[in-house]
Amino acid sequence: MTDLPDEPTARAALDSFTGIRWRPLKRDDLRAVADFYRECETHDANPERTALSDLEEYWDSERSVPEEDTLAGWDDGGVVAVAWSGCNRAVTERRGVHLGGAVHPQHRGRGIGRAVLRWQIAHAVAWDRRTRTAGFGPLVVRLAAPSDQADVRDLAARHGMPTERYFFEMSRPLTGLTGLSDVPSPTGIRLTGWAPERSAEVHHLLNVAFRDHWGHVDSTPQMWQEQTGSSAFRPGWSVLAVDEASDEVVGAALNTAYEQDWEPQGFTEGYTDMLGVARDHRGRGIASALLLASMHRFREAGLEAAGLGVDSDNPSGALRLYEGLGYRRTASTVVHQLAVDDARGPGEG
Repeated sequence: MTDLPDEPTARAALDSFTGIRWRPLKRDDLRAVADFYRECETHDANPERTALSDLEEYWDSERSVPEEDTLAGWDDGGVVAVAWSGCNRAVTERRGVHLGGAVHPQHRGRGIGRAVLRWQIAHAVAWDRRTRTAGFGPLVVRLAAPSDQADVRDLAARHGMPTERYFFEMSRPLTGLTGLSDVPSPTGIRLTGWAPERSAEVHHLLNVAFRDHWGHVDSTPQMWQEQTGSSAFRPGWSVLAVDEASDEVVGAALNTAYEQDWEPQGFTEGYTDMLGVARDHRGRGIASALLLASMHRFREAGLEAAGLGVDSDNPSGALRLYEGLGYRRTASTVVHQLAVDDARGPGEG
């Protein structure tokens, strides 16, 4: 992309739409914004939905600066569009920005989406230039969309954000779960429930375990606290694998409840948000045991299915593992990415 505007120019383009007033979001706006996202995501049949609690947790995070990173366009009927360029200020080895903008279905076809995306990218680059210091990694701007949402994907591609990665959503009904009881427990491994006193140990394990995965950067203690303190996290459903000889955690399944997804998908589901095994313990069946133990916890909680997401190019063979345990693909998401190697911005220099 060679015609990226500066942020003031991109903001002026938003202000040029007659009848729409743009301003940063306020916390009191979040319920209206949650309703706005619900209408957009229902129209687009998005498999992942945005809950009010998601917005509130973002807002309350010490890492978030919504007065800088968000704009909402309003008319007399309510929210018309949201421009959201979420800058991760906690990580410096890669400066990540997640784009979460949307336009209400009744206002599409007017060029608002194009202006929203241009402001989001311009804001990301401006933030990076303004705050970059020596030793910081490249700026990486990402936008995720359902693979069949052609309008958003085309818009991203035309703005210098090609397809970078596919992720599959997978689900397994919990009926007939006894048929998986023959999955052996790994020798020398003890499966336990979530233990708060081991939280830092689990955090380290998962950071290391995911370092060979695409796009991973280690989460900070603050990010970890936000993850394990979120309203979606279910410690009672989560499972740890402990080496009996060393008493070290060598695997973990962190499980969640994305209840906002249950009604549109038509069933209740426990979701394995993170599944990791120490590299020197892989190939022993620990991941299968963690997933099976998770399924039993989901069923005991009265849920109908177990779900998870997987990188289609996961290097560990995870897709084959999940399919072997009865998980089947239900949806796919595409990540579009713009990477900027220095502070000059794409197309400069």
